[in-house]
Parts: sequence; C-alpha cells; structure tokens
Amino acid sequence: MPRLDHAAFETEDPDAAATFCERMLGARVVKAEGHPVMAYLGSTAFAFHETGGPGNHVGIRVSEDERAQIMQRLEEEGIEWEERDHGIATGLFFHDPDGRLVEAITYAAGDDPRRPPGSSPG
Repeated sequence: MPRLDHAAFETEDPDAAATFCERMLGARVVKAEGHPVMAYLGSTAFAFHETGGPGNHVGIRVSEDERAQIMQRLEEEGIEWEERDHGIATGLFFHDPDGRLVEAITYAAGDDPRRPPGSSPG
C-alpha cells in the first residue's frame, strides 16, 4: 500500500536545515555522500537538497508492482513522467493537476538503507 516516505525541499544549506529539524523537532539526521541530507521523524523524512536539485516534492513509497501500475495510469491519461535512478531506489516523478511534483519511490532493498534503526515503516 502506498505511504508517505519523504517531503523534499531545496535549500541553500541542507546541513543547516536538517540541524534545525534536529534541534526543534528531535529529528534524527543522516548524511550519506551523493544523497540529500535526511532528517527522519519516525519513518518519514525531510530530504534537504541543495538548490538546483530535483525540486520540492512529496515522495510516496510504493512497491515495484505499484510503481508499474502508476506508470500505466499516467500513460493512459497522457501525463508526462520521468524515471530517475537514485542508486538505492528508483523514483517515478510526475506532476499533479496543480503542478506539484510527486515521486513514487521504490527502494531496491525494500527499505531506505539510510533510515535509522527503529524507524522502519513496518
């Protein structure tokens, strides 16, 4: 079943944004080379990208089958989409009717390997 995985934001200083979430919200910050700075609140994360990254968006975690079904529905409705390989996951990006960017994300290992212990979505 699809569920919220992350909300991604472009920022001039990803470290400062994540540190703010850590101080104010008690988020668990995870940094990995080549990936956005992540601030986990339970099983959901804020992903902070440097300005010029993939854009502000909402990431919805889906299985491979669910991603394929979404892709088929997008095709049927003539909605443009783009698939991006993140290394640890594959993202299917598309815009909703109001122009918001949405990512249907599928992790290769079934879960985000950066996720802190004890915060798995179950």
